[in-house]
Amino acid sequence: MLSISASGHKFGGAVCGTGWVVWRQRKDLSEHVAVNVSYLGGSADSYTLNFSRPASGAYSQFYKFMRLGIQGYVSVTNNMMNVCTYIRKELKSMMSEDGKTPIFAMLDDGDTGCLPVVAAMVNPELKAPYDDIDLQYELGKTHWYVSGYRMDFEHPLTKKELPIFTDQPAEKTMFRVVVKSNLTIRMAKNLVTSFKQSIDFLNSHGPGYKKFHAQQRYHQGQHPC
Repeated sequence: MLSISASGHKFGGAVCGTGWVVWRQRKDLSEHVAVNVSYLGGSADSYTLNFSRPASGAYSQFYKFMRLGIQGYVSVTNNMMNVCTYIRKELKSMMSEDGKTPIFAMLDDGDTGCLPVVAAMVNPELKAPYDDIDLQYELGKTHWYVSGYRMDFEHPLTKKELPIFTDQPAEKTMFRVVVKSNLTIRMAKNLVTSFKQSIDFLNSHGPGYKKFHAQQRYHQGQHPC
């Protein structure tokens, strides 16, 4: 592992756009990441990824560090994990019409040793005529944005679409629910209800939905990287 990145705006409580990356050793920091600028009479390397950025993210993050401290962040994180546990439990309990086959296959590490994120996919055993991108679209109609992804990435040089994983084909899809500190249990219950409504809608359209979603623009360019 050469570096560790963290999302300050997701789990640090800072404003949107705040993120952190720490390299293990200076030699591992590529020169292409930095921008060398002549500034205030001297020459300096800027590692901000874009040279000019507002300071609001750093200020709000520093305030949260000082305001909450370790104990405060532990409390906030425990609450987010509890909400995650609720959502994960509800998704696991959703069954197909036969009452035996789970609608979702869970992909995350469960209730322990995991970020406050629920990751899953429409169970391949169902051979459903819809996928997780379609589910994302239907959830969007209920004003919930749940990220759906194809399991591929575009090679920066060849522009070819390649699979991210060795055990899943590139055309497979997944979704994730990122639980932040402002997502309460009451809101999570509404999200679960929206999941059920969206699945009911997708099931009611049957095979016809497969032809429908293939023509939609929202189905294009859904890459996680």
